[in-house]
Amino acid sequence: MAKKVVIVGGGFAGVEFVQALGKRSSSKDVEITLFEKEGFQTFRTEIHKFACERIPLDALKMPIDKVLPKSAKLEKAEIEKVDLVNRKVFSHDKGFDYDFLVIAVGSDPNFFGIPGMKENALYFWTLEDAQRINKHVKKIFEDVKNIKDPNEKQKMLTFVVGGGGFTGVELMGELMEWIDKLSKVNGIDRKSVKLMIVEALPRILPNIENTDVVDKAIKYMNEHGVEVKTNSMIVNVSPDGFTLKSGEFIPTKTLVWSGGVQGSAFTNQLDLKKDKRGRIIVNEYMETSDPNVYAIGDVASYVDKSNKPMPGLVESAMQSAQIAANNVIAAVKGGGKKALDLKLHGNIVYIGSRYGVANVKSLGTFAGYRTIPMKHLVNMQHMFHVGGFGLVMKYLKDQIF
Repeated sequence: MAKKVVIVGGGFAGVEFVQALGKRSSSKDVEITLFEKEGFQTFRTEIHKFACERIPLDALKMPIDKVLPKSAKLEKAEIEKVDLVNRKVFSHDKGFDYDFLVIAVGSDPNFFGIPGMKENALYFWTLEDAQRINKHVKKIFEDVKNIKDPNEKQKMLTFVVGGGGFTGVELMGELMEWIDKLSKVNGIDRKSVKLMIVEALPRILPNIENTDVVDKAIKYMNEHGVEVKTNSMIVNVSPDGFTLKSGEFIPTKTLVWSGGVQGSAFTNQLDLKKDKRGRIIVNEYMETSDPNVYAIGDVASYVDKSNKPMPGLVESAMQSAQIAANNVIAAVKGGGKKALDLKLHGNIVYIGSRYGVANVKSLGTFAGYRTIPMKHLVNMQHMFHVGGFGLVMKYLKDQIF
């Protein structure tokens, strides 16, 4: 009798797991059910482009049912409850039994307990967050034309991104180009608009090894009107601005928080071992403290033998999914388990449409315009892996032509 495998979450990790499991098994071995309430995968690494109107909404959506193996079933529903003891998940009071459960629900923003951050900042993680930021920024430019008080006007025209990691820098790269257009369309003097990245650490882009390359990124942003403040921890946020640990108060109506993530709130109901950020602790086989439950992608907390944690990257998500799929099949059909041995090729970070920085294992670390076509090639490689030439052509149409 086929074993029932339930996957919760249709992001990079969840879809990769289903595809990998489908290739290694038949319907006689496993009955695969993927739960993703939206019915599509959000191409989250490109979400900053949509927030600032460089790509259409459709460019971020990949219909999951078009890329799943025939042996897998998609349930467009949200799992609201998990019964680990009886191996059952529930959606709208309907129960689904499982033999193996795979948690691939991703992560949520981490506000680190900063007073007022959750209530007063915009956060940048989901498609809905991107839509909210888009509407907010456009409304600022509409409303500021009716403001006479110079201090209030400057407060409205100050746009800050909290967090200088990949997400924060890519968002600021888009903002600085989009705000050029918004200023022109709305008759606002571009020089009156302040753009700022605020980072608590001594440097931005901490995962880029070469500090000279990071300095080039900062120089590029400076030349395009962005101030980069490091060693600047935010300690309090109000509707009219935020306070740094130094005591400096920065007036603004727009603070976008991208300063870190934690395990999805979905994990709160699960009686599994977790780390201090709420992510589910897994071993090298992606097994949790419950032998019938696996966790993959951003929601999984894995530290290898050299004490190096698994980073929250697309490559990590997909490789952890492949390992989990192999080990589920090993549990069903017998055979040896495989341990996760991450082989990461590096990172490429957009800073707008014409510049970027790269930290690529085979090529080294560099900055400049050549990073842009490289990033497109990486994205298209992923599209081909997931859905073949059809998704590659869609990417070309949405993002290049």
